[in-house]
Amino acid sequence: RITGVLCEGGEAAIPADAVIVSAGPWSCAAEDWFHGAVKLPMEGIKSTSIVWKKPEGGNEVDATALFCGENDRWNTHLEVYPRPDGTIYICGIGGSDYIGTDELKAGAFREVCEANESRVSAASSSFKEISATYATTGELDRVQACMRPCPPDAQPYMGKVPGFEGAFINAGHNCWGIAWAPACGKAMAELVLEGESPSVDLDPFDPARYTPIPRRGGRGRKKKGADVGEQW
Repeated sequence: RITGVLCEGGEAAIPADAVIVSAGPWSCAAEDWFHGAVKLPMEGIKSTSIVWKKPEGGNEVDATALFCGENDRWNTHLEVYPRPDGTIYICGIGGSDYIGTDELKAGAFREVCEANESRVSAASSSFKEISATYATTGELDRVQACMRPCPPDAQPYMGKVPGFEGAFINAGHNCWGIAWAPACGKAMAELVLEGESPSVDLDPFDPARYTPIPRRGGRGRKKKGADVGEQW
C-alpha cells in the first residue's frame, strides 16, 4: 500500500493516501519505483516549436488556425496557432528526435530540452513563404522544444498499478494531453475516489497491458497476448 512519496533530493516522505504518476515521457521510470510490477514502454518525441512576436505597424493577426500540408522543400507540415496577445505559435516543424525508454528512465532531456536550430530555420523559412508580413517584418519571440510521450500503441496509460493499493498512472497522451485533460482528469479522479470510472472505459488504457504474464510465452512485445507493432 502506498503511504507517501519521497521526492528527489527530499529528506522525508510526503504522506499520501493515493499517488498518481503523471510525468509525461519520464513516467516510464515508475517501472523501477514499483519494483517491476508494471512495464511501461515509452518513446519520447523531442519536437521543436517557435513563437513569433506580434507584428509591428498595426497589423492585426487573423484569429484563424492554419494546418499546412507537407512542404518538401523544408520538410515541414506547419501548424499555425494565433494567440490572443497577437503572437503566433508554430509547431509541425518536423525533424523530431526519438528517445527510447532506457534513455528516458535515465532522465534524458528532463532538465534541459533545447530547440533544434536547424528546424527553427526550416520552419521560419517555410512560414515566410506563406506570409508576406512575416517574410519582411516578422521577428521570432522565442524557440523551444518539448517531449511528447508515446506508448507503442499510441494509447495512454491510465489506471491502477497492479499489486499496489493507492498507486495510479496517468501518462502517455502524446500531443493530445491538452485536449484530453478534462476527461482524463475526471476519469482518474473517479477511479481514485470511487474505485472505478463511470465516465470513461479505462480498460483499453490499462497500465499493465505490456506487463509480462508467465503463461503467455513467446517473444516480442505484446498487448494482452497479441503482437503489437508501431502504430502512429
